[in-house]
Amino acid sequence: HVFSVSGDVFFFVALSGSLFFTVSADQARPRVVLALLFTIAPFAIVAPLMGPALDRIRGARSLMITAVGGTQFVLSLVMARHLNDLLLYPLAFSLLVLGKTYSISKSSLVPALVRADVDLVGANSRLSLIGVIAGVIAGLPAAGLLTWVDAGWVLRVGAFVYLGGGLAALRDR
Repeated sequence: HVFSVSGDVFFFVALSGSLFFTVSADQARPRVVLALLFTIAPFAIVAPLMGPALDRIRGARSLMITAVGGTQFVLSLVMARHLNDLLLYPLAFSLLVLGKTYSISKSSLVPALVRADVDLVGANSRLSLIGVIAGVIAGLPAAGLLTWVDAGWVLRVGAFVYLGGGLAALRDR
């Protein structure tokens, strides 16, 4: 979970550096609205398809998290090369869909890992707290990279963070 949240922080910092802060406030407004739509749309695409598929196949949740991490790795590396052209938008949308896919997979995996239903609330609370801490910690180097080099390098480092998450999920299978 730490890897996924941290990778997302690198992704969003890179997007903010390439889409929002490189233009004037008037030019950024439509891009911010577009970004908000992009963050909502993946739920409508992923949620109805994922739940039933994950429930039918044994080990599908961990395998899905591994596949998501590997795909996020590849897409982040590709996106780092296309920050200034139209390919950026479908790549960013794909990474957002993968982020929601991870979220759904994680949400369906947690109940299978706790001993009792009472522990589920505690497990989800700990995951939320861990996510916030990981996000803050990952935000520092991501922002530092953005000011020191550029958004492409933020994405490249974030790609390896995503890869770490995919490998960690593979190890737990």
